[in-house]
Amino acid sequence: MNSLEPPPTPQRTLLTTRSEYLAAVDQLLAIAKSDLRVFDPDLLMLDFNAPDRIDLLRRLLASNRNHRVRIALHDVEYVNTRCARLLRLISTFPAGLLIQRTQGEAARAQDCFVIADDGNVVRRPAAAQSRGVLLLDDPNEGHAMRDRFDQIWESSFPAVFASKTGL
Repeated sequence: MNSLEPPPTPQRTLLTTRSEYLAAVDQLLAIAKSDLRVFDPDLLMLDFNAPDRIDLLRRLLASNRNHRVRIALHDVEYVNTRCARLLRLISTFPAGLLIQRTQGEAARAQDCFVIADDGNVVRRPAAAQSRGVLLLDDPNEGHAMRDRFDQIWESSFPAVFASKTGL
């Protein structure tokens, strides 16, 4: 972007269905340039084991060794038992793809969200409901959600590993 060009105008799209939410998540996965942060109850609805989503994650991680995907979950059983592709991706990018389990105050959080880079967010205030919002090019909201994710991340512990022993 030329320094004389104004920054992009933030865009806000209300989401009312599960399919709209999943399409918004896919949109963020496709536009992520260096950093992806995911907070979800268990990844079941997001199906991060689907080949298309795994390809998008792989592309992000392979494009630069400093790129990161951090995922915080309340429950990791689905990932550990049903996400073989995601586990293989962890073994390929052990420093770039990290999954932690919430504890304490973070384990009581009811919302879910995905953040791509600095200003792109898809969020549902209650994970059990379909309604949500997609925010694009919104650095203010992006910063607030990154802070929220960082608090959740700090109250979480490593819980998913490429091998059953955690090595």
